[in-house]
Amino acid sequence: MDESGGSTEYWADWFWERAGGRRGFPADIGYAVMSALEVYIEEVSGLTTRMAASRAGRGGVGAERALRGCVVVNRAGVGILVEKGDDEGEKRFTIAHEAAHYILEVRRHRERAEDRMGRDFAGVLYGLREATPTERIDAWLNDVRSDQILHFMDRAPGGGYGCARTMDAECAADDLALELIAPRSDMEEASSSLGRMGFAESLKAARRIAERRYGLPGVIAEVYASRVVWELRGGPSSAERFGFGV
Repeated sequence: MDESGGSTEYWADWFWERAGGRRGFPADIGYAVMSALEVYIEEVSGLTTRMAASRAGRGGVGAERALRGCVVVNRAGVGILVEKGDDEGEKRFTIAHEAAHYILEVRRHRERAEDRMGRDFAGVLYGLREATPTERIDAWLNDVRSDQILHFMDRAPGGGYGCARTMDAECAADDLALELIAPRSDMEEASSSLGRMGFAESLKAARRIAERRYGLPGVIAEVYASRVVWELRGGPSSAERFGFGV
């Protein structure tokens, strides 16, 4: 379960039902996001924190740094900006990751803010107006943010998945992103059908599945495949550990 009140599988099913169902792999996640959510997607070249803040009509984002993607909430609505120069696998995962943030955080937070602070307060989250001093106090008491929503997906040195670089919210978004475009049950079934092979060979084969079947970028495919194979097989056999083969 995640803090939004549903499991990763629950939210993935919720998303794909709204999108009209899955249509095979690799998933056309961009089309699905625009179909299922009130979100537009735009590819931009040289995406940075400063550019994202400018799109949101905000300043003061600190040192400028490159981004893979971000969620921008502004007068035009909710947008996912994606670095145009990334390859298709990276863009696919970025869109899924940012869509996960929208599902788990932005949408949920807006609903909670409207419920606790009134529908007019959504204008604060969308940058349409500043919160009043009284609203800021009420927001704090009601566990609601009182500024415009802007979320960044940084260019981590290692490339991504694994959560060492992230907080809990980032890990939850990574997990949901994978469930959206590479569902765990399907990955486990595909990996279980590999037949008899050594543990190292299973890892390589599972990574190929993650890259070719689901279109995941290399680093993310490698870590995801490793997780699945380790859980399915419990690690290499004693014979393999001592160099005696399968």
